[in-house]
Amino acid sequence: MNRKTSVLFLAVFLVQAAAAHADSIKDALSHKYKHHILALRSPFTAGKDQKFDSAGHSLNATPSSGWLLYGGIYVEKLNLSSDTLRLEGHRAAYYIDKKNGKLIHVIYDKARRIEIHLDQPLNSLDDAQTILNRVFFLEGDAAEHIKPEFRRSDDNTPDDQIFHVPKHAFRPPGDNALEPAADRDKEGIVLPPRATYTPEPEFSEQARHAKYQGTVVLGIVIDKAGRISRIRLERALGMGLDENAMEGVKRWRFTPATRNGEPVAVAISIEVSFNLY
Repeated sequence: MNRKTSVLFLAVFLVQAAAAHADSIKDALSHKYKHHILALRSPFTAGKDQKFDSAGHSLNATPSSGWLLYGGIYVEKLNLSSDTLRLEGHRAAYYIDKKNGKLIHVIYDKARRIEIHLDQPLNSLDDAQTILNRVFFLEGDAAEHIKPEFRRSDDNTPDDQIFHVPKHAFRPPGDNALEPAADRDKEGIVLPPRATYTPEPEFSEQARHAKYQGTVVLGIVIDKAGRISRIRLERALGMGLDENAMEGVKRWRFTPATRNGEPVAVAISIEVSFNLY
């Protein structure tokens, strides 16, 4: 075997070894993350493809106005090449079926493709997970970030300045009941917001055809101006009702909550019921 042939043989061997190594990492990633929901750290953008660099920075333009959508994708496909790690799937959430305790996945809208452009080929599963963790929530309270959430693009209220009020404090339009005088006069008490406009969300055709009904639970944040600034899906129903509930609640209006006579932002849980009459 001459020198030229030896070099060629070695080059082919190295390419095959690199490909086999990449396949090994891909198989490990697929085993760990395929058919699971991964929550993005960044909001979803328009279009099917969403691209990131190895540092986790989005390469897509983020909307500067309107609503931003956060949540996770159900990983249906995973591919790895020397310069790209690609995951494909649908936006998704999950809930626990009360009847049998099983975990039920709810799939939303069209398929999405998440592409992570690599600075160099991945050397190990640990390297892959390090990069994935820059794009997705993989640790800690990752399950909480899976829940779909709308946020106003101009929402800049710090979390530690949002007061939590109990669900029973929600008052629909026309409810003019006052808090007990002791509470109204007590310093530091948060008087809850009062709804002024709460149109009912539309029933989805899919649910209507299936005669499917139930209650969607949402966590909302009402800012100091009485606007809804965040809408988070806490308990899903599926069949298009979750999306309709979240879209419908965007239009709700409130007089803001107050504390010591000053408007404050509050978080509250609400129920949106869909009933066939």
